[in-house]
Amino acid sequence: MLKKTAHLAIALGITAGLMSAAGTAAATGHGAGPVVRTDKGPVRGTVTDTVRVFQGIPYAAAPTDERRWAPTAPARRWHGVLDATRPGSACPQTGTTPPAGPASSDEDCLFVNVTTPRTASAGPRPVMVYLHGGDHTDGSGDVHGARRLAAQGDVVVVTVNYRLGALGYLAHPDLEGRRGESGNYGFLDQQAALRWVQRNAPAFGGDRGNVTLFGQSAGAYSTCAHMVAPSSAGLFHRAVLQSGACLGTDHIRERADALEEGEDAVQAIENRITGGEEVPVGEPADWHTAEPEDLVYGFGQGPFPYGPVYGGQLLPRTPREAFATGEFNKVPVLQGINREEGRAGAYGAEMGKKADPEDPGATLDEADYQRLLNEQFDPREAAAIAVRYPVDAYGGNPALALGAVLTDSDLARRTVDTGRALSRAVRTYTYEFADHATPWYADEESYPKPSFPMGAAHTFELPYLFELTEFDALTADQQRLSDSMIRIWSDFARTGEAGWKPTTAASPNAYSLASGPGGSRPVDFAKDHQYEFWKSLG
Repeated sequence: MLKKTAHLAIALGITAGLMSAAGTAAATGHGAGPVVRTDKGPVRGTVTDTVRVFQGIPYAAAPTDERRWAPTAPARRWHGVLDATRPGSACPQTGTTPPAGPASSDEDCLFVNVTTPRTASAGPRPVMVYLHGGDHTDGSGDVHGARRLAAQGDVVVVTVNYRLGALGYLAHPDLEGRRGESGNYGFLDQQAALRWVQRNAPAFGGDRGNVTLFGQSAGAYSTCAHMVAPSSAGLFHRAVLQSGACLGTDHIRERADALEEGEDAVQAIENRITGGEEVPVGEPADWHTAEPEDLVYGFGQGPFPYGPVYGGQLLPRTPREAFATGEFNKVPVLQGINREEGRAGAYGAEMGKKADPEDPGATLDEADYQRLLNEQFDPREAAAIAVRYPVDAYGGNPALALGAVLTDSDLARRTVDTGRALSRAVRTYTYEFADHATPWYADEESYPKPSFPMGAAHTFELPYLFELTEFDALTADQQRLSDSMIRIWSDFARTGEAGWKPTTAASPNAYSLASGPGGSRPVDFAKDHQYEFWKSLG
């Protein structure tokens, strides 16, 4: 079946986090913004015509020094009023693959950002807690501006920073036992943020009894992990999965494999910081005390994939095992993908070919298409796929054929599987973001447009839900679709219903979301993405 490098092909294209300026929160008694009292002290934010915004609120202690590679610890109480008018630092990441996220080497990074409607409410509002994407190696919460979502949806929105890469997900025998099981530090951060919401939501006008956990890509896979973590029970009451089907096998790290990979990763880290020379344990060049910049890699470039580790006390069952036995946190689910997810991978392939200085205008040809199929799939399967997805069926464009293959073989198939599994126990809705003329990046020098239409590629739904200044502005039609999506997401947070037929074991009953007349409508998701063909490959 699909090799793990197929997901990395998508990662080579468009990533999930987006750049923004970052600042460090500080306690101060000055300012005229709104003040809210949290359990650790008061915070002062900013106010606009529609919302109140509080940024850079510490929800946990800085995971530095002895707290590195340790379970999340409580934040300390502060004196005076905390300046919450600027975001806190992003967690360590390279920032070398814009728009993956801002470069950072600051481990003091465990902050939440809260956006609430400015107007008073008759009662507590639903709370929506967002986990950003970025392959568990990039991104930060503050880059996802939530003003429209909060104001139009009449909800409280919380975005979260969590430890990334090796600092968040390194499993290693040296880290076992002394501080519990290793490998899930970023996941524990997310749990700590959810517990912060339980303690503090009422202070911001939120309903701690109606919390929706939602995330995109890596954030969606994290949400899946919370759905099966016994210790996450009661911390959220709805779940939204954007481009991250829970039964996607490429994103499941079993504990034994993660520990073995962790030893290889440590060797790679030490080789990186010592030039291959051995040093005694505890010396400055040793991996235990390495500088943050020596532990982070560019998006999709680490020694091995990161993410939650299954098979221990924290995550005893994988999503597949938990859904099969019914042993998971049963909450209503809204799940879906973008119709052309895999075109991000095709974009990465084309940009890689254009990197040849002798042929900067190169595009993918049929030989590239066949080569990439052979790299991503077993030879027998690659031949069958080439017949099923002939280039001629995509206007003679190999990039579009490749994009369809990457979409259907992975996220589309797993979305059907996940919907069927979940629908046996909880109310489940499936959507497909299908806008065909999505905004491109404002900085075309860094992200030149490809030779083919990107359509609804991976991450391209995000500007419809959040303020992301790195994208071109939405057109009038796209703004109307944005309004509709915000209404769907917030109504689901409020009621647990999406407004169309729920998914069943027999049918995904998916709903397409697109701009223009007739753009949003029911669709046959399984048929459109050739589910039975991919299932037949095993």
